Amino acid sequence: MTAAARMGRVGAWLVAPLFIGGMVLFEQRIADSGRDDLLTLNSVSALPLMVANLSCWLVGVVLTWRVTHHVVGWLFLGLASAMTAGGFLDVYANDSLRAEPHTFPLGAYAAVGGDTIFVWWFLFVALILQLTPTGQPLTKPWARLTGITILSSFAFFVAVLLRSTPLEGENAGLVSPWAVPGLAGLLAGAGLVAILTLGLCLLTSAGVLLVRFRRSQGDERRQLLWLVGGVTPLPLCLAVSFASAFAHNELLAGASISIGIVALAVGAGFSVAKYRLYGVEHVVSGAVAYMLASAAIVAMYGAVTLALTRNIPGVRTSSTLTTVLATLAAAGVALPAYHWARDAVDRRFNRRRFDAVHVVKVGLQQDSPDLGALMIAALGDPTVRIIFPGGDSGWVAPDGSPVQPGDNVVVVARRGSAAARIEFDPKRTDRNIVEAVAQQAAAEIDNLGLRAELARKLQDVSMSRSRLAGAHLEERKRMERDLHDGAQQRLLAIALQLQSARVNGSPELLQQEADRAVVHLGIAVQELRDLANGLQPASLAGGGLRAAVEELAVRIPLTFKLDVIDRRFDPVIEGAAWFVIAEAVSNVVKHAGVDAVRIDVGLESSGLRVTVEDEGAGGANRRGRGLQGLADRVAALGGRLAIDDRGPHGTRVEALFPCE
Repeated sequence: MTAAARMGRVGAWLVAPLFIGGMVLFEQRIADSGRDDLLTLNSVSALPLMVANLSCWLVGVVLTWRVTHHVVGWLFLGLASAMTAGGFLDVYANDSLRAEPHTFPLGAYAAVGGDTIFVWWFLFVALILQLTPTGQPLTKPWARLTGITILSSFAFFVAVLLRSTPLEGENAGLVSPWAVPGLAGLLAGAGLVAILTLGLCLLTSAGVLLVRFRRSQGDERRQLLWLVGGVTPLPLCLAVSFASAFAHNELLAGASISIGIVALAVGAGFSVAKYRLYGVEHVVSGAVAYMLASAAIVAMYGAVTLALTRNIPGVRTSSTLTTVLATLAAAGVALPAYHWARDAVDRRFNRRRFDAVHVVKVGLQQDSPDLGALMIAALGDPTVRIIFPGGDSGWVAPDGSPVQPGDNVVVVARRGSAAARIEFDPKRTDRNIVEAVAQQAAAEIDNLGLRAELARKLQDVSMSRSRLAGAHLEERKRMERDLHDGAQQRLLAIALQLQSARVNGSPELLQQEADRAVVHLGIAVQELRDLANGLQPASLAGGGLRAAVEELAVRIPLTFKLDVIDRRFDPVIEGAAWFVIAEAVSNVVKHAGVDAVRIDVGLESSGLRVTVEDEGAGGANRRGRGLQGLADRVAALGGRLAIDDRGPHGTRVEALFPCE
């Protein structure tokens, strides 16, 4: 979340408290003026409204804190803000219109606003019901319900502002400053239709939620259970509120609607706490656990203080000894009290999750626990398995063998990246239970991941050795075949030709065969030289990598850009580095389609780095015989080979060898 978004969220949290603060200030001003009959907060009707305000505000703060993207949290904040704004406008109107002296202006505007703001309560409540629990608009055929709700709310608000009908109640006889006298009858009728439509939309929203609950199954049904319990009193409360408003009983109207709103907020809160309706279950359960633990700490502090002051003569509550001993006792029970409270809350609100976590917790206390079997037993899902990142191998099982990842997973993140994935069957277990179990077993999952990485590397080493052995055997067969079919056959033919010429005894024929033998010997020498190019050149043993690379640059028809360190290294390292360069340059000649290559060889703190780079067509096959053989050769020395294929803009082959 950006800084601006965080500031906006904090600002939304402060709207309702600021309205309440304004109400308190104006109430104090009215009290100072001696007009106690104008006080609003001291009336009996203010108590249920304040409870409703606090309930909605707390639920809104919790939801927008933990699930910022979910619109329902913002709707609860909007509902709390609308309710507190109504109270503030009423108090402001009392002060502006009837308190002495008349210091504050726009009292009539505040009175009309306070008289009509209840429509926004209904709007927010209806939207909360319509968008719960997913936060997305209703699907057909109820998709238009949200639009009708918003339209009827604005229609009623505009009609009340523009009608010339006098207000009733405390501001009886006051006419809206925006009134249009010629449209009084039309606006009154439109306002009545709009408010009845809004009430019908609100009742329909509650009915849609009940129908959704009846048709739901599994997790969705459990999610909606507590929310439906909170919504159930709402239709009756709305009916009583409407009837009381038409009967001019403001006390009963406000109390009934407040009861419905409090029930809705409490139902949503229990949905969050029990079934993770909005994804903040851990916040609520943690808060309750901290509250219970704090109560235990305070109780311990008070009990020790009371015991000392009652049983030890001369010891007072404010003495240093009492404070120190009571504080030590409270600190001693802090951690056990929190663990007890957290277990009690989890056992009460989500028994299945508590049991799963408990099974894992007990199992991890055993020597060398089998985490996979433990997870299966805890979750009751035989398909559960833990897999780990395997580098180029994708994902691997705990034994290091490559596996194909599934779709339903819980990612275990460490330092911003996936350290493991827990696969499960959503038909057998809930995601939130898997997440809780994963959190409990996090340390053991890390250990298992290290063992899986070690097993994977051992398998890679074993496979690399097998490939190296096969490559050596295949290379030996190739050399034997090339010698047999090339230089060996040519030398044998020369010997037979010379022997035949000597037997014939003709000097002329012997001279011709000798000249022909010289030519064929030159060809045989070239064939042997070409064969030797697959081995280490003599210049490598005599002058090191720099001499060998410079000789290569002379023989190969490419433009070379060289930056090679002039220093000797271990012969084994030099040989491996030479093969990396030779293979990479050979690939450039065969496949890159360019006439230039860059070779860099330098010593760094991490070792000897060899880089061959071109700007050709790319398309390097990392699994090909040549590059795979190089990777095995480098890995056998404890180094690593990286292929950066940037086709069609070139290829970069880089090898790093550890050396002193």
